[in-house]
Amino acid sequence: MVITRYPHQMFPRLRGMLLAALIGSSGPCVAQTGKLSLTTGGAPPLTAAPNHPGFLSELAKALFKRIGVEVEVTTVPTERSLINVNSGIDDGDLFRVAGVEAEYPNVIRVPEKIMDNDFVAFTKRTDIRIRGWADLQPYSVAYTTGWKIYDRNVKGVQELVTTPSINGLPSLLDKNRVDVILMDRWQGQWVLRQTGHQFILQEPPLARVEIFMYLNKKHAALVPRLAQALQDMKADGSYKKIYDATLTRMNAR
Repeated sequence: MVITRYPHQMFPRLRGMLLAALIGSSGPCVAQTGKLSLTTGGAPPLTAAPNHPGFLSELAKALFKRIGVEVEVTTVPTERSLINVNSGIDDGDLFRVAGVEAEYPNVIRVPEKIMDNDFVAFTKRTDIRIRGWADLQPYSVAYTTGWKIYDRNVKGVQELVTTPSINGLPSLLDKNRVDVILMDRWQGQWVLRQTGHQFILQEPPLARVEIFMYLNKKHAALVPRLAQALQDMKADGSYKKIYDATLTRMNAR
């Protein structure tokens, strides 16, 4: 919406009407482009890559279309994504575990989960066995900056290394600079496939958690609508169609 500013002394009635209309409006605040700006710190296959649609990108577009809102999805560093949404620079973060609102008070969670996600450990040495968080303590461990689940649970390790991007983790393990790297299952498999590394995926996962979308609180009115739309997509099969096309398809290769 474009508002033309008139000189202070002109059209006082018109200025009053415009002010009343703006104050009375209950619609969401939308960027000047008319689209909401959604971000994620994720990597493929959760985000798009050449010849591969991203799960989060495709789901977000379909989901917001159901409530009549256009979105633009961009990828930024994981920590920056949440900072931007909390400050209002961007409108939503697509890939977060529950609870980040305790640290970032200006975000609000859409209560219907986006997906379940496995957080796993990869190793190069065959003598390492990781079955739980405590098993990490004798080793040097690396993960990506901004992954809150690791910030909360990785304690007392021999050495901790963080990288700005998930893409930097395989090299650390390959060069024996760390003993263990931590990623989520989908992105970890993608990165290793792209780099040609073959590491040991430690099972079971360290955690299987629900992943949610967060919006800046100025968009609180959209939260129940998005939750219902996501439930509807799961019920009518459109969610599964996107999941299979972007994630299940990758495992079939």
